[in-house]
Amino acid sequence: MDKLNSLEELLDRCTPIRAVEALHQSIARAASSERSFENTAVGLDASVFLRLASHPKRDDIVDYLDARLVGPLILPGQAIQEFWNNQLAVVSTVADGLKKKFDALRVEVEKLDSKFVAYADKMDHLLNEFSDEYGFAYDPATLRSMSTVLQVLERKAFVPFVPRVRFHEIAITRKRTKTPPGFKDDGDGDFYTWADFLLGLLEAREKNYRFDHVIIVTQDRKIDWSRDGAAHPILRAEIYQLFGVNFELWTIDQLAKAVGGQTPALSTKSVDQKMEPTS
Repeated sequence: MDKLNSLEELLDRCTPIRAVEALHQSIARAASSERSFENTAVGLDASVFLRLASHPKRDDIVDYLDARLVGPLILPGQAIQEFWNNQLAVVSTVADGLKKKFDALRVEVEKLDSKFVAYADKMDHLLNEFSDEYGFAYDPATLRSMSTVLQVLERKAFVPFVPRVRFHEIAITRKRTKTPPGFKDDGDGDFYTWADFLLGLLEAREKNYRFDHVIIVTQDRKIDWSRDGAAHPILRAEIYQLFGVNFELWTIDQLAKAVGGQTPALSTKSVDQKMEPTS
């Protein structure tokens, strides 16, 4: 069957999925084991682009994606649009002002009278947490580093786009029925990111790429993607129905550990072994 037809039937539920088994896996957190990261398909979400460029292990990650990744690298077309529209705008239009305000607030916290020291400590903790999470946004080196990352993506990544008009009604229906991903957002961007990603995996299989595990690297923690690090069971079930493999969401730090040889435990298919693609 044509890959677009297969994808359309899956997303519109003309093809059934093993939802209960996927729910069991997500809740039970199937036993994990240390195993090779070699045959993994890797997807990148828009939320990790800037963080990848500024990550302390950036060189290790880029080298892995460029030279050592055996499975396919998928960059959903929608993610490129969202990076330009949202993420890049943070650096180019907000960064300078944000840094000045951030530094000024830190100075004022340090001036607080000793009787407010408990509050000062709490504020300082929050400021440090914010800096760790979003400091990349006002680092001038971030954009310079993006060039290296983009060169690798140009060489290695599948960059798929599903036909927007063809999938428009499915996007609307899935949002109304709170089908992940994207039901927590106003637009349909997350749905198209997911649909593009699945299409990229289908294209990779068509080109004889082998993978026994699928991950998306993302900083998005909303429940329409995951809960406490566990991928939404519907997303798991859709991946399993198309490819017969397990699916996880990783942060960029998890990816850094994996490419550095400290491979995070990848979930086994101790529950998935009961999940066989439906006919």
